[in-house]
Amino acid sequence: MLIAEDDEAVRELIRINIELAGHEVVGEATNGREALDLLQAERPDVLILDMMMPNMNGREVLEELSKAEYDGTLVLAFSAAPNELEHAMELGADAAVLKTGDFDVLVDALTTL
Repeated sequence: MLIAEDDEAVRELIRINIELAGHEVVGEATNGREALDLLQAERPDVLILDMMMPNMNGREVLEELSKAEYDGTLVLAFSAAPNELEHAMELGADAAVLKTGDFDVLVDALTTL
């Protein structure tokens, strides 16, 4: 699993919660460009994608993913803005979770992918 989240504290909370649920994190990115580079290098099964990041936001990452082959990596979009989640699903995200501070919702969404 790859986490793309620009906020260090949120990224750490995501990692802790998904590792406690038995998932392995193979990389962490602080922006969309890093996420794409790590996707190519690590080929994770799931990308948790923050939709609002610097140096390439989640929308731009999803647009790039639609143009390239990433071996079936599933994308779980994650945002505090509901409209960003709608756009993520339109752009091909496999699931979308609203950032509320309840990381159990995120873990639950991962198990349904």
